[in-house]
Amino acid sequence: MTHHYPAACALAALLLCACSRPDGQEEFVPARHLLLISVDALRADRLGCYGGRAEVSPSVDRLAHEGVLFTRAFAPMGQTLPSTVSLLSSRYPDETGVLDNTMVVNPEEETLAEILAAAGFRCQGLVANGVLRPGSSGIDQGFEFFRRIEVEEQLTAKARTILAEEFGRGRREFLWLHYMDPHQPYDARPPYAEQFDPGYQGSLDTSQETLDRIYVDRVDLAPDDLEHIKAVYDSQIRRVDDMIGTVLAALDSSAAAGDTLVVFTADHGEELYDRNYFFYHANSLYGSVTNVPLIFRWPGQLPAGRRADALVELIDVMPTVLALLDVAPAAGWEAAAFRGIDLWPALQGAALRKDFAFSQVRNKAYAVRNKEWLLVLNPLRFRPRSVPKEGQYLIGERELFRLTDDPREQANVIDRFPEIAERLSRVLQEWRESLQQGRMTQQELSEEELKEMERLGYLGK
Repeated sequence: MTHHYPAACALAALLLCACSRPDGQEEFVPARHLLLISVDALRADRLGCYGGRAEVSPSVDRLAHEGVLFTRAFAPMGQTLPSTVSLLSSRYPDETGVLDNTMVVNPEEETLAEILAAAGFRCQGLVANGVLRPGSSGIDQGFEFFRRIEVEEQLTAKARTILAEEFGRGRREFLWLHYMDPHQPYDARPPYAEQFDPGYQGSLDTSQETLDRIYVDRVDLAPDDLEHIKAVYDSQIRRVDDMIGTVLAALDSSAAAGDTLVVFTADHGEELYDRNYFFYHANSLYGSVTNVPLIFRWPGQLPAGRRADALVELIDVMPTVLALLDVAPAAGWEAAAFRGIDLWPALQGAALRKDFAFSQVRNKAYAVRNKEWLLVLNPLRFRPRSVPKEGQYLIGERELFRLTDDPREQANVIDRFPEIAERLSRVLQEWRESLQQGRMTQQELSEEELKEMERLGYLGK
């Protein structure tokens, strides 16, 4: 399939020549295998390595200590399927046509798994989120083995078996694991919940009914009640972090450990009451939801313990991975279709030629950010209504936030800096004009699947 994207035309040469290091002083030895771990609804700043409590994420923190952590990585949308398709295709949701979790990946979309499979990789995927179930969503195209395993302990056990018995034995490997927690509902599972909020004396629970009521009724929470909800969310992160730790231990004890590139990220973050009394994610295009963790580890090849503050996007993961694996797209497929860039310079501590990151809510409201500013444009005054539909999630028609003074994006200063808003408006307009709109196809959902979508907070307008 041939794509044409003016803004990405230079990327073909960038990707195809990525088998030599930029300084030209040292021959590049590619990684042989890839382990991609993504975690659903994982807000970056709750992790210890991103400034959160150290006890929340010791396994991920260790991974960051052994690799390169990006502090400013952004997802294009706060929904799992659109964001994951962008991760695996290096294209924005408007281009893939996947604008919410009820849509289908275009069979003609070239994905990371398809490119690696064509290069001889065995591609396997294990996902916990039903939104990514094989067959219905289309996200499984290109995978030799793909299974939804809802119980994450079972997913972890299967991953450990693959790593211990199959991984790297004869073939190049790509294994993708997608964990569901800390996605809603926020379950206070023992012993984790007790560990993170042992002294809470209030009466507030973290059931979906309670959090929905807080959102719909716009309930002002006492500080200890809000911290209790966040503590339960943190406890779910720790539960998954422990599982990820056992997966990494299985990889590190295998013969493939030194030849495996590990990439850790999330599909999106979580609002956690930062605005509109909202805890979840599907309605939001702000940093609480779009800022995601991104860590690359490759023993002996990538620097250990480096923190890169370059502005990057999930669409940059695919071209970076292909470059580090030294895999070029198959003949007849244009690497210029990539909207992302190879992050090799930033991985090595050099400057990166990327000035902006973009996010959206469906195809209604859009945002552009650089390191100092975030501009949000919602000309249709769209109010996204995921479950519960009665809630009011307000996105301003024009909003400008100065991130250096207001990192939580609370104070709209557009009236103070009209020239900045105008300049960023032009950037956003030029970006949107460069996008070739993808074909949108709705899934045929069963009654059971519709109920699951509603339970996860994804059905709305």
